[in-house]
Amino acid sequence: MQLNKVIAIPVLALAGGLGLAACGTTSTPPKPAVTVTAPAPKPTTPAPTTAAPAPVVVVPAPAKTVYVAPPAPAAPVYSGANCGGGVYAGANTSCPFALNVAANYNGPGNDYAYSPVTGLNYTMYCTESYGQVTCTGGDNASVQFAG
Repeated sequence: MQLNKVIAIPVLALAGGLGLAACGTTSTPPKPAVTVTAPAPKPTTPAPTTAAPAPVVVVPAPAKTVYVAPPAPAAPVYSGANCGGGVYAGANTSCPFALNVAANYNGPGNDYAYSPVTGLNYTMYCTESYGQVTCTGGDNASVQFAG
């Protein structure tokens, strides 16, 4: 008989597990699931940082353009005989010819002048620098005057 007892227990357990309530056994309804809510973590305050200050950039002012006037022209230096009227004749030049050269001056380059002493016309090459005109040519003649 003992054998029947061992077999009966699993059958009863099986019958109860299948929900055979009609057989006179009462079943317990399942317990509802319990939800546990954990509190939200506290926000953490970041540690203060000691960031280096932004570098200071110094932008130089733009260079100013300064106008520098050219040096004043040197006062003309005349050599030779003073023929009057600001005209000077070199060593091989007569004053009447020097005055004719100055009177016929048309600007830098070749100019022609008559010499009352020789009675000839001569070609003179004239240059101008800082208001001083220098003419050379003819028969080794030189003339200077203000331009």
